[in-house]
Amino acid sequence: MIIRLSMFLAAAALFAQQSQTGAPPAATDPNNPPAAQANPTKPEDLCGIEGQVSNAATGAPVKKAELRLSRVNLNPNTASLQTSYSTTADVAGKFAMTDIEPGKYRLSVSRNGFVNTSYGARGPNRPGTTLTLDPGQHLKEVNFKLTPHGVVSGRIVDEDGDPVARVSVQAQSYRRFDGRKQLVPTGMASTNDLGEYRIFGLAPGRYYLSATYNQMAWEPTLDRSAKAPPEEGYVPTYYPGGIDLAAAAPVEVTAGADIRGMNITLSKTRTVSLRGHVNNPGGGKQNVTIMLTPRDEAVWVSMVGRQRITDPQGNFEMRGVRPGAYTLTAQSFDGGRSLAAHLALDVGSNNMEGIALTLSAGMELPGVIKAEGPQGIDLTDIHISLQPHDLNAMRFGPTPNDHVKDDGSFTLTQVSQERYDVYVRGLPDGYYIKSVRAGDEEVRDSGLDMTSGPAASLTVTIAPGAGQIDGSVQNDQQQPAAGALVVLIPDDVKRRERRDSYHTSTSDQYGRFALKGVDPGEYKLYAWDDLESGAYMDPDVMKPFESKGVAMSIHENSHESAQLTLIPAEK
Repeated sequence: MIIRLSMFLAAAALFAQQSQTGAPPAATDPNNPPAAQANPTKPEDLCGIEGQVSNAATGAPVKKAELRLSRVNLNPNTASLQTSYSTTADVAGKFAMTDIEPGKYRLSVSRNGFVNTSYGARGPNRPGTTLTLDPGQHLKEVNFKLTPHGVVSGRIVDEDGDPVARVSVQAQSYRRFDGRKQLVPTGMASTNDLGEYRIFGLAPGRYYLSATYNQMAWEPTLDRSAKAPPEEGYVPTYYPGGIDLAAAAPVEVTAGADIRGMNITLSKTRTVSLRGHVNNPGGGKQNVTIMLTPRDEAVWVSMVGRQRITDPQGNFEMRGVRPGAYTLTAQSFDGGRSLAAHLALDVGSNNMEGIALTLSAGMELPGVIKAEGPQGIDLTDIHISLQPHDLNAMRFGPTPNDHVKDDGSFTLTQVSQERYDVYVRGLPDGYYIKSVRAGDEEVRDSGLDMTSGPAASLTVTIAPGAGQIDGSVQNDQQQPAAGALVVLIPDDVKRRERRDSYHTSTSDQYGRFALKGVDPGEYKLYAWDDLESGAYMDPDVMKPFESKGVAMSIHENSHESAQLTLIPAEK
């Protein structure tokens, strides 16, 4: 039976805005947090921060708000330092933190009844201002205005007007991932016995409501009705009613809104059954789960049919499937090992029989990290992972990944037959990825093709000499622009398809920013007052801004500077 499985994707709020009097000490670069010292920080160099949290709608203080100050731009030399601090606002909404290590931070706040936010954020899921704390500095008037959350409620009924319990109701909104708009759940509730639901915690914005009937038996049953009814089933239904997203009516949620009466009548339509067999070479039959995921480019989090196989022979039957394009996945855990199989299915108007899935542990892909430059560099902080090249390829179970060993070797396991992008994290400070090769083929930008079986072993070459850009952002009044989103975009079209080819930062309270670990190459540098997260990866979004970027040429060991003019938010 088709149900909806939600995977909530948090879009990170990166930074925070603030007003602060005074100037930074002239001898200190606020864009470079001090490296860890062999001796503890001197008491006089510890920092502090204080401010107040209030209700953006009423101005009243917000007590019990929880604040978290998190360090950013850490490198291996600062790994031993305290990286986060927390406190709670008092009855007057005031807060204070003391004994904070100097460095660069972002400040976030949460409180029941309000939208979680980062300091200085222009809106939900937007970056804010990076706070630079120089030795001995004490920031004051770091104030928050929290936006009251919105609430949407209603009833879910069937075609006879009867309430339906255990219906999953989602409030979905569009976000960008790798430049593409995807519809993702941002709030969810389940109906009670009266068919009532209530979704809270919604930030102001436009949402689409969907209801999915969760009639899922843990033990699959067979219909033995004397008169077999036509095979029909409830399918995901969008407000105000209908199974097509194109016909759905958006719901506008404002700050503090309590929107009631968002009622949905579940749609029942002709469905089909999928019947098949899962072959487990390991012999286990009882711990296999099969999942059905629509292949839909517009939906990042997909509707999923899920069923646990209890048949000793590995046979399964999945009913209530609407025609469409799906991926069928079977998975089993054998000890600490995950076995899986994936199959693309195009479901038509007729039942499908004889579907066969064979579980496999996947392939092993060995590799090695080669470091140019000084010998003896520690490679054990480097982490290698593979991500499906297809953004919409939902996969269940562990992602192929491994930490590099002392000798630079690694082994990626449970690799399926598909195309992957290779990601490398945790490089030593000042290093960049020079190449990623499978045998003699460069695959960093083109992707690793495993569809025809095992590829040649991976060789990842890293080199010292990563570039750095320091700079500042000013508005059209020649004033420092705090909280600007700064993005370095590669000129090479192929590299623009990879999110790790982009470098982002936000300006601090002085309008300053720093970008480190930049690969040599040609780029353009931009600073926006407000831009939807990930929108800079969309070529259509970027067209109007092409003339506003500053060309940057990065060579090995480049240390460039740039002064940017803020691109104002659209009104």
